[in-house]
Formats: sequence, structure tokens, C-alpha cells
Amino acid sequence: MIALTDIAPRVSGFLWPSKDVTADTSTGKLMRIALMTAMMSVAFEKAGGLAGFNADFDMPLLAITIGMLLTLPFVLSKKFSRIAIWIFCLLLLPSIIDSWATYANHSWLAVWTIPVAMLFARYWDSALYADYLRITLGVVMIAAFAQKALVGTYWDGSYIAYLSYYGSTTENLFQFLCTEATLQSPCGWHRFIGIFIMAWQFAVGILLILGVRSLLFLFVEISFLIGAGFYADEMNFQVLNIALLCLAFRVGMSYRLLAICVALLLIDTHGIGSFIDHVTG
Repeated sequence: MIALTDIAPRVSGFLWPSKDVTADTSTGKLMRIALMTAMMSVAFEKAGGLAGFNADFDMPLLAITIGMLLTLPFVLSKKFSRIAIWIFCLLLLPSIIDSWATYANHSWLAVWTIPVAMLFARYWDSALYADYLRITLGVVMIAAFAQKALVGTYWDGSYIAYLSYYGSTTENLFQFLCTEATLQSPCGWHRFIGIFIMAWQFAVGILLILGVRSLLFLFVEISFLIGAGFYADEMNFQVLNIALLCLAFRVGMSYRLLAICVALLLIDTHGIGSFIDHVTG
């Protein structure tokens, strides 16, 4: 039987370059890759607004999106990284001002985290910046739990039941567990899933605030985020969270994990549900 202590080194060996990643001389570069990936998720979100683009369609958005994408390679440079972040945030500012009242929660997470890197001469070496990200993510997780708990639709399973029959293709994943008759009175399985999601967010929030930095914990949380992204058919937000977690844990993002995140962002441009519908169509 494989013990948990045996799993952690294997996990770190796949996602990160060494068992003791904090001692790796390339960690600074991996940290910059992680921040670049977080910024990439924002740029891809803006690019999503260009679907159906034509010659007369939102040229300012096109220019802003291209500008954001052009800044990304410079984030990897020690010399130009902070300047690239500054230009990126400057390009993002008009959309924030224009639609701040309707700005999505995950978009605000990017606003609360990415620009702060400019306050540090070497954010990739800063324990303070990593702690800021860790606590911010922890508070966001607790807030997400509190919102779900107050609404009550996760406690009784009614939201999961609704998604199972009226949600997108991937949100129908748990439909088989219950019958349509349980929409008015959700079954135990849908209640269990709703409560599990809340419990997981609460536990992750507490562990992040307490400063737990186990690589196994990070791997499990990344796996959960990818699973949640598949279910909600929204990988963009998950990539942002994954990148910020890599920064908060001060391990950075390996090339393997970068490739996974880029693939997830590309899939998100059309959606997993659209791909499944096309294949099974």
C-alpha cells in the first residue's frame, strides 16, 4: 500500500523540478511563469469577448487584448517583469472602470492579486507577497463558503439538483444519481455533493490562512480546481487560482503545469460542453 508520505515526492517530481523546490535556483523563474499564467488567464477572458469578431466589432477590445498578450513574454524577464505587469494592468484599467459594478468575482480576484506584485522589487523572491496571496485566497475561499451557506441552496442540494437537469452539458454530470422528481425535494446524493463542496472550500480556506504549504495539499487542491472547472465548464477561473496558489506556496509553476494550464485555457475558448456535444452529436 502506498503511504501519503510516498505520494508527495512523486507529485512534486511531476509538477515541480525537485523534492526541495524552495532550494531550487530556478524557483524565481518558475514564480514568474506562475504570474505570467495568472495574467494569461485574464487575457484569455478578454479574448473570449472577441468571439464573433468582425471588422466593425469592438476594435478597442481587440487592441487591448493583443497588448495584454504581448506583455506576457516580458514577465519572464527579471529586468522587465515589473514593467510588463505595469503595462498589463494599465491596459486592464479601462475595462475595470467601464464595468466595475458588474465585474465578475473571479475578475476582481485578479485585480486584488496581480497588481500587488508591482510593489515588490523582486516579487518572485518575496515571502510577504506569497503570504499576501495565500491569505487573500484563504479569505476568498471562506467568503465563497459563507455565501453558499447563507443562500442555503447547497445545504439542501437544490442547486445541484437544478444544475443536474437544467444546467450545461457538464453540469448534468450528477443527473444519474437522482430522478427528476427530486427537483422539488432533492435527494441525499445531491445534498451530499452540495455540502461536500462547501466543506471543501471552508477547509481549504482555513488551511491556507493557517499557512499549510504541503505539496500534497497543493496537488489535491489543483486537482479539485480542475475537476470543478470541468463540472462548471469554466476553466479560466481555475487556471487563475492554480497560478496564484503556485505563487502563494512559493514553488512556482513548472513547464509541465504551464502546458496543462495553456491547454485548459484553449479548451475554455469553446467550452468542454461544446466539444462533448460535437463528439456525441
